[in-house]
Amino acid sequence: MALAGQRKEYVKKMLEITCTGGKYNRGITVVNVVDSLTKDVTDPAEKERLLFEGCICGWMIEMLQAHFLVEDDIMDSSKTRRDEPCWYLFPGVTTQSAINDGLIVFAMASELAFHYIGYKPAALMSILKEFHRSDYRTTMGQLYDVTSMRNDADIDAEKPQHPTTDFSEYNMTSFKRIVKYKTAYYTYHLPLVMGIAICSHLPTSRGISYQLTEEISMVMGEYFQAQDDYMDCFTDPVILGKIGTDIEDMKCSWLAANFVTTATPEQLAVFKQHYGKHEPESVAIIKKLYNEADMKGKFMIYEAGIAKQVEA
Repeated sequence: MALAGQRKEYVKKMLEITCTGGKYNRGITVVNVVDSLTKDVTDPAEKERLLFEGCICGWMIEMLQAHFLVEDDIMDSSKTRRDEPCWYLFPGVTTQSAINDGLIVFAMASELAFHYIGYKPAALMSILKEFHRSDYRTTMGQLYDVTSMRNDADIDAEKPQHPTTDFSEYNMTSFKRIVKYKTAYYTYHLPLVMGIAICSHLPTSRGISYQLTEEISMVMGEYFQAQDDYMDCFTDPVILGKIGTDIEDMKCSWLAANFVTTATPEQLAVFKQHYGKHEPESVAIIKKLYNEADMKGKFMIYEAGIAKQVEA
C-alpha cells in the first residue's frame, strides 16, 4: 500500500523514532549467527545474499521490539524512551494513533519477509512461524506481567480488579514465568533460530541442538530482565535513557520478588504499605528498603551465578 502526503512523512518519522536509537542486540545477533554458519561458503555472492537476509530478519526483530515498546510505554504510562519522549507523548501523536502505529510497525516486519525472502517458501515459512510464535509467547508473558500485581484467584474480567495486599505471588517462580515468555523468547531465542533458519540448507546448520539453544536462551533472557529490573531502580535515568517506573507500577520485578521472599516481617509490612504508590516519598522508602536488604549485593551474587551457569 502506497502512502501519500504527510501521512507518508508521519510513518517515516514514526519508524525513525521507534525503531532506531537502541543497542540493536537482537538484530545484530541474527547477523552474527548467519556469519558464523556461512564460514565455509565459498561463493561470495551467496554469502552476501545470506547475510542480507540475516539483516532483514534482524530488522524484523528490531521492529517487533519497537512494536512492543510503543504499546508497553502506553500500558506503563512511561514518560521517556531512549532520551526522547515516549512516542505516544509526541505533540502530534495521540494515544489512539500510537496504539495503531505500534501495530503498523509489527505488520511491516512481516511484509519485509514476504518482500525479500518470499522467493524461498520453505525458509519464509520457518522464519514467519518462529516470528509469530515469539510474538504470541511475548504477549502471553505481557499478560502475566500486567496482571502480576493481582492474585490469580481474583482475576475476573467481569469484576473490578484490586491490587494484591498479601503479595503472595511475588516470588521467583512468578518472575521466571513472566520473563521466560515476555523477554527470553524474542530477545534471545528468536534471533538464534531465525539465523539458523536462513542457513538451514547449509551443512554447518545440521546437528545444532535446538534444545540447548532454547535452554541457553532462557537463562540469558532471565538475566537480561533481572539486569533491566535492577537498572530500573538503581541506575541514573540520564544513563538509563528512561525514567524507571517498576516500583510505581507494582511490577513483580527481580528486586521485588527477591525482597518479598527474604524480608523480615517488619520490612515486609513497610513494603506492602508503599509498593505500587506513585508518591516520591513511597518510592524513596522502597529504595531504602532495597538498600537495607542489600539487594545490590544479592544481584551481584546472582549475576556471578548466571555467568557460571552459561559457561558450564
